[in-house]
Amino acid sequence: MASKRLAANEGSPQEGRLDALRQIARSGLFWRTFLLLAGLAIASVISVFAAYRLLERAPPEQRLAWEITSIINLTRTALLGSDPQRRMRMLEELVREEEVRVLPLEPSDRIDSSKMTPSLRALESRLRLLLSESTSVAARVNDEDGLWVTFDLSGDSYWLLLPARRAERQIDPALGFIALVAALLASGGAFAIAWFIDRPLAQLAQAISAVSRSESPPKLREDGPPQLGRVNRQFNRMARDLADLEHDRTLALAGISHDLRSPLTRLRMEVELAPIDVAQREAMVEDIGRIDAIVGQFIDYARSNQPPRAQRVDASELVALLVDRYSNDVRSGGLVIQTRLAPGVSWQGDPIDLQRIVVNLIDNALRHGRHPGAPQAIVDIALTRPDKVLEIDIRDRGPGIPETRHEEALRPFARLDAARSDPGGTQASTGLGLAIVARIVRRYGGSLALANAQGGGLRISVQLPDWSEPA
Repeated sequence: MASKRLAANEGSPQEGRLDALRQIARSGLFWRTFLLLAGLAIASVISVFAAYRLLERAPPEQRLAWEITSIINLTRTALLGSDPQRRMRMLEELVREEEVRVLPLEPSDRIDSSKMTPSLRALESRLRLLLSESTSVAARVNDEDGLWVTFDLSGDSYWLLLPARRAERQIDPALGFIALVAALLASGGAFAIAWFIDRPLAQLAQAISAVSRSESPPKLREDGPPQLGRVNRQFNRMARDLADLEHDRTLALAGISHDLRSPLTRLRMEVELAPIDVAQREAMVEDIGRIDAIVGQFIDYARSNQPPRAQRVDASELVALLVDRYSNDVRSGGLVIQTRLAPGVSWQGDPIDLQRIVVNLIDNALRHGRHPGAPQAIVDIALTRPDKVLEIDIRDRGPGIPETRHEEALRPFARLDAARSDPGGTQASTGLGLAIVARIVRRYGGSLALANAQGGGLRISVQLPDWSEPA
């Protein structure tokens, strides 16, 4: 593994309100559950329609053809066998009782062939087998919709007009549309079931992501299914315990560090005034300064978990000012700093956090970035802002860190091998420099990557998104 990356589990803090939906969208369990339920439901719908088709004794066009043939034969028989004076009354009763009309076929009749459907053409072919080859079917004649069927009576041609709904019930029941609606409803039901199954897991994942970013997770609901309720209760208890532990640790570190600073200050004053050799006094003052710097590291680590203040920061100017602090090391010949700072780079966040990141990275490179035998440490610093993310890249010329120990280097109080250790340095003594950087970066939802650079040295890349107060 070329680098070790620390990042928020599911997006940056400003996207917290969409975390649950994004986690569900990326959840393999959600899609597996949805596809399984939807597949079962759709397979059931298809099986029902297939069984319905299989059990049908005749296609709907055939049944309608038999019905129309019976109506025509009965109508023809009744009209031919009845008194001519009663035929009109019989036709009126057909209209009133059966909604069947008999109209003469005229050469001037306007037949709209665009209304013919495959089902009506199949009906026409079946009626020709049952009645005569001259039988025709139409869906609209003379701008009137219906089921129009021709038949002969005493050498004359007539139309038998049936309501369109009477045909649609049999020859066009929209089985395909019904099957589609049923499949959509089944899929919607499967989606809802999968959502309710996966939602508690997504909320748990969101809460775990908040804990990983050192944020206070929302309290999970402890009602619902007993299994999920028990898991949520255990998580809520764990989150409270972690918060209490973090609070107590922060107070302990800050309190102890603060209490140590006062006696250190008095001790330094007494050493300055003590009648001792100059060399001995300078050594003691240097030791006191080293202890004070270590105490400062503890304070910074304790404060690195506090919520940041969101304000617009000129990152280019701030980093340039921080680099100027090392001018004494540069003039003494112990340090060479090469900078590539893009002008006018701004960033939304806490300037104290940015200062802690840059100072700890430079101190780490200064203490550990000197190649064995080299008289000075060489540090490269680059600052850019691609894709609305602040990028800080620092490289030294030291021996680097084995890739297998990159993760270890980011842990608090970590001590690596002698190649990267300097007993005279404050960060080597505490092991908190990179841990502070990692903690701040994680809180912003950014990333921190370590890699051994080509040609020697360690390259540390930090990406910091803009911070906005969570809603």
